[in-house]
Parts: sequence; C-alpha cells; structure tokens
Amino acid sequence: RAPGAHLSGMQGGRVEASQFARGCAERLRSIEARLDYSCGSRWQGQLSVCDDLPSVARLLLPLQVRCGALLAGSDSGWLESLAAMSAAELETQSSELTRMVTGRLNELDRAVPPVRKPSEILGEVVFKQFKGHGTFLGTVIEFDQQTGFRLQYDDGDTEDVSWNDLRTMMMPRGTGEAMPPAPKERGERPPTTPGTPSGGGGGGGPASSGMGAASLKRPAEPARDEPEPPPPPPPPPAKVARPEAPPPGARKKQLLA
Repeated sequence: RAPGAHLSGMQGGRVEASQFARGCAERLRSIEARLDYSCGSRWQGQLSVCDDLPSVARLLLPLQVRCGALLAGSDSGWLESLAAMSAAELETQSSELTRMVTGRLNELDRAVPPVRKPSEILGEVVFKQFKGHGTFLGTVIEFDQQTGFRLQYDDGDTEDVSWNDLRTMMMPRGTGEAMPPAPKERGERPPTTPGTPSGGGGGGGPASSGMGAASLKRPAEPARDEPEPPPPPPPPPAKVARPEAPPPGARKKQLLA
C-alpha cells in the first residue's frame, strides 16, 4: 500500500472519530439538560472542545455521578481507562470502545427522565451561596415565561432566576449527597431585583428551557382552623377556718359549773 494512501486513511479515521465525539457531546448536552442538578459551567465548557473518545469519557464520568442511583450497578472502570488512554492505544481498540461508549449513552438516555414541568418544581427548596454572606434557603414560589422562576428566601426577600441558574441551586436526586450545612454565622444577604433572571449558570433563559407554561404560582396553603384555647381551671375552693379546740380542762370547768 502506498504511504500516501495510508496517511490519507489515518486522517480519514481521525475525522470520523472527531465527528463521532462531537455527536456524543451533543447527546451528553441533551441528557444533562434533563437533570435537576447541573454539571457546572466547567463541564459545559468542555463540551465545546470534545473531539475524541477520551474527551467523551471525561464528560461521561461526572455526568454519571449526577445520575446517581439511575445508573446503579453500571461499571465505570473502562471509562476511567479510556479517559487516560493514549492515541496509540486508541487506534487498536477504537471500534470496540466506540461501541461501548454508544451503549453507555443509550443507557443514560433511557435512565434520565424528561425535563420536569414548571408546575412540578413549584415548592422546591433550594440553597444559594452568596459570596461573603453565606448560604441561604429559598423556595420556588412562581414561574413566568419571561422572568423565570421566582425564589423566596428565608428572610422574606425574592429573586427571579433562569432554569439553568435554578439547577445549580437544587440538590441532586438519588445521589446520596447531603444538604449543604447552614453556616454558624452569616451576614445580611445582598439585595436582589425581582423581574430579571439572574445571570450566570451557563446562560439560557426560561424561554430556552423548553418550559411552555406562561405563568404559574405556587398555590397558597389553606388556612388552618386554630383550635380554641382550653378554658381556665376553676379557682380553688375557699378554705374554711377550723374552730380552735378549747384548752385542756376548760370543758370540765364548764360541766362543773
């Protein structure tokens, strides 16, 4: 075989591998968007530069952690090996590894449920870290197609956030991860401006999240009938003074008289 033909074949194989990796990255992006809890901005940035099988493996590993119990019992040892594999090793095993990566993507796609509806998120409790102020507890109380999800914090203030930002505050489901501890001391939370979704979290406002409801509010809790207080206890009976007994000998004197 001519050297030029061999070189052309190698280049063609690399192009195919790069195209396959980019296709895997798009599938990973779609699967991750269905999770309540985001893999983070760094993971999102790695998607755009994914161009080989080791890159796909390095993206799959943290995504599997987010899926938690959804992939219980799945072996990840081969993914860890693939993430550190050299180009020479890839060349001899690329067909088998491509098949295994495709299988794991299909497994993830089946395991991760569809994105939740806004009505299912109302009432969700979230945690947000304000730098220099501590961690604050919030509750999702409203959804609007234009302004996103409205949070009400434990100090009574509210803030509107996008779906991508909200996902960074929600706890992973079925992973066994503990809730973040509340700080012993925290300062006053910085003021927020309702009406505009907060920035960050990988971009993408509520309109791009696939949530079609125009506006939703968390239903108010029904008023509870407070039980009437019990009547006060009756006053204790008045004490009647007992007559004093006559001194010894007095009754005898009266009889003799």
